Amino acid sequence: MPSKPLTFIVIPGTEGHVREFKCRRGVLYAAGGVLLMLFSALCFYVAGYYAKVTQGEALVHLTAENQDLLRGLALTRRNLETLQSTMETLVADDERLRAYHEMEPLSSDERLGGTGGSEELPEAYVALPAEKLDLLEGLNSRIVRLQQQAELQEKSFAEIRRKYLETEGNLRHFPTISPVPSERTWVSSRFGARTDPFTGRRAFHAGLDFAGRTGTPVVATADGVVEMAFDDGRLGNVVVIDHDVQGTDASGATYTRRGVYRTEYGHLEQFLVRAGERVKRGQQIGTLGNSGRSTGPHLHYAVRYQDRGFGDLKGYKGYVDPADFVLDGMPSDRVASSRNEPVPQ
Repeated sequence: MPSKPLTFIVIPGTEGHVREFKCRRGVLYAAGGVLLMLFSALCFYVAGYYAKVTQGEALVHLTAENQDLLRGLALTRRNLETLQSTMETLVADDERLRAYHEMEPLSSDERLGGTGGSEELPEAYVALPAEKLDLLEGLNSRIVRLQQQAELQEKSFAEIRRKYLETEGNLRHFPTISPVPSERTWVSSRFGARTDPFTGRRAFHAGLDFAGRTGTPVVATADGVVEMAFDDGRLGNVVVIDHDVQGTDASGATYTRRGVYRTEYGHLEQFLVRAGERVKRGQQIGTLGNSGRSTGPHLHYAVRYQDRGFGDLKGYKGYVDPADFVLDGMPSDRVASSRNEPVPQ
């Protein structure tokens, strides 16, 4: 038996005719189904739109966060390079101090013996891209190595400190003061490669030049014995001091131990000491002058590391930068402006 149609009666307000509509039930159900599908589709697309917007915002946030992390990793890498450079400086200082105190240097095997492994990264890092994972593993390995080197260096400095307490008097044989008064002189040429003022060619300058007035006092920078005081064709009047250590043993006998540093003072107006004479730190040994191969009054001051078998000190024929040793303040630099303010040898 066919289903009866549904009748809809529309009754208007006070005026108008009553209207009657008939609709089969199947048509009504079909229309309701279509409307339901349209509503569902609308809800789906609205939800998808908002999900896409949310994902886009999350992607922007993650991208910015990723960039911040990459910048942080780059900064960490630069900081590690700075720390590595600092550690290399500490190692060089360690080797110098060990050499001075006649201690055996740490071998390469000892310095590298504690390295080789590194702590594993957290499991969450395994999901990172290979490039970033390699970067993190490299940084982690370097951090672990620096930690091991720092621990070894701490132990080494503790040994040196104990040795220092045993030989405290020997410190006067380190050349650690300026050879000229800083308020009356200035640095006119530094250690390293430069243009030779006579030939115009690149040459290695194995010391520091302090320019000033003729007659300015020049002092010994550490205790020692005058090895030479003579007239040299290149350096003019020159004094060379070996910073040998002189002390007294348990029996009261005086002994002399060869030092590891030698200082040279060139272009003097005159020297006030002679070969074989023992001098003290701060004792005047001559006056600043213009003797020898020179373009104007100045002192050529050099520090030579005597026993180059220790460590990895990089110098020119054993010479090292005197500026690394001056602890009481260096005279300021000044650019030469006339023949009276030379760029001396």
